[in-house]
Amino acid sequence: MAAFRKLPNGKWFVRIRRTGYPEQSQAFPTRPEAELWAAEIESTMLRGSFICKKEAEQTTLAEAWDRYLREITPTKKGAKRERSRIMLLQKSSLGNRFLASLRGIDIAAYRDSRLKEVSPRTVQVEMAAISHLYTICRKEWGMEYLTNPVMSVRSPKVNNARDRRFNYGEEEAIREHLNPEMNAIVTIAIETAMRRSEIASLRWDMIRGHVITLKETKNGAVRHVPLSSAARKALDTLPRREDGRVFGIYIDDMTHRFKAACDSAGVTGMRFHDLRHEATSRLFERGFSIMEVASITGHKSLTMLQRYTHIASSDLAKRLG
Repeated sequence: MAAFRKLPNGKWFVRIRRTGYPEQSQAFPTRPEAELWAAEIESTMLRGSFICKKEAEQTTLAEAWDRYLREITPTKKGAKRERSRIMLLQKSSLGNRFLASLRGIDIAAYRDSRLKEVSPRTVQVEMAAISHLYTICRKEWGMEYLTNPVMSVRSPKVNNARDRRFNYGEEEAIREHLNPEMNAIVTIAIETAMRRSEIASLRWDMIRGHVITLKETKNGAVRHVPLSSAARKALDTLPRREDGRVFGIYIDDMTHRFKAACDSAGVTGMRFHDLRHEATSRLFERGFSIMEVASITGHKSLTMLQRYTHIASSDLAKRLG
């Protein structure tokens, strides 16, 4: 039965108590609005289709992120990076909004605003994080009625394919501003086409002779990376660490130190990730086939290697004479 009471501020407060259901209450500007809401709630209770939306209606996105950080993030491989991303999302314009109040138009506005500040890929990752939060709310936190607002919004297009390679003398100039460990890292990156994260997590027990076995890769599959004589020589110059790691430098340090060296050498437009493109291009130039290159680099599909085929085609033309 619904009970109505006028509050000192002029609003009408309604409370519904019914056996078998949690108490429902809400305040409205006028009594007709309160009566309409009460009728709708009681009607769903009578039909047995009532779903309590109070939790989602009273939980902000920032509060939901707090729980996500406690229960979900620690189980992920990139927990540290995700934690930083979530903390930014908590402080965003969406942070104080209630879960049930967010609609697609709100996500679209957030997307367009962020695109003025960061890259499309960053926005894409943030939208994916919000979408997963809603998925967890629906599947694991008892909010099955929640609608995922991200699902009704277009994701920004990402075109971050790069073809930057070393120009004459650039590699040598950059290396002059790197310490021995970073020089070894650059050599491994160029000789193996390994990703930055794979290099950072490299351990001595993963290396046997001239082969590195990567069990945790971006695509999930185990990959065996052959080492050239230059790569093996670079590894042999490194001192053995007590913690078993090959390098004492972490992912972000690699990026920052490489950029600093590029700046000092006067090299512009070169990023650490471009070393993977450089390495892949060199493999084709050495005469390896697309299948062979894919097995070394770990590219998920052959179509991802299509932008390198102009190199292979040039070699074929030379062979044809």
